[in-house]
Amino acid sequence: MLWTMLALGAMSGPVLAAAVPPGVATAAAIAAAAVTSAGAVDACIPLRIGYIDQHRPPYWMGEGEQVPEPPGAAVDLMRDAAQAAGFGCAPTLVRLPPARLRVALANGDIDMSPLGEMPTYPAGIALPRDKKGNIDLERAMHNTLVVLVRARDKLPATTDPMQYFKGKVLGVALGQSYTARLREAGLSIDDGGRDLERNIEKLRLGRVDGVVAAAVVPKHLKLMLDRYKGAIVQLPQPLISTRVWLAFNESYYRAHRPQVEALWTWLDVNRSRLGYTLEKYRKQD
Repeated sequence: MLWTMLALGAMSGPVLAAAVPPGVATAAAIAAAAVTSAGAVDACIPLRIGYIDQHRPPYWMGEGEQVPEPPGAAVDLMRDAAQAAGFGCAPTLVRLPPARLRVALANGDIDMSPLGEMPTYPAGIALPRDKKGNIDLERAMHNTLVVLVRARDKLPATTDPMQYFKGKVLGVALGQSYTARLREAGLSIDDGGRDLERNIEKLRLGRVDGVVAAAVVPKHLKLMLDRYKGAIVQLPQPLISTRVWLAFNESYYRAHRPQVEALWTWLDVNRSRLGYTLEKYRKQD
């Protein structure tokens, strides 16, 4: 899965939503300065943002190719990042099946897409780099994965999920980039369920022993668990920490490097933006 920022037609330079949390204006100014110093122009630079075609609220809203309004907290974040980085106009949103996203990005069918940590990265994809040329671990969206279990199983608070679930089955939503990492760690993964709610239903029915969930904003995960009236609980110890980058097609990066670098810098400065944007969707519950 980080993020009420709407791109309203063409614009010159970064534009911020009317209501922004403290620090965002400063971050936008940093990104704008980076673009200006690199010789950016005011003309629109088309940007096609690819993301999954599945309904996974509150991050991705709606099914299929159509983009609803609002589109989801993660989409809002990506649009806001593009605005602040000086692309000069609203990005085009392209929804694809999860399995097609990386191929479409590498082939240039889309220009940008979220990409999680992987053992190796496909050719043709650009990620932010540090001064030594390594993948920049800071200019990413940081995420903690936790495990949800049945309260009746009475697992102690000291349970280490990485050790406890070896030999058991964990439910993971379909298409998650961290699935391979979990399997490499020796965990048995059932990734047939397409979202968290379906996986929790498997947990309730005893088809899996635990469910992996992203604790992007812990209080929002708690609100979701409240729906189950104490039957489903979160283990206190996290499973792993992960990162998600906004990856670009390599050729697109070379053609528009100042704007892409500014976007990555904006994302680094605005790490708390997703939590702010999520509030809009929680108010709709």
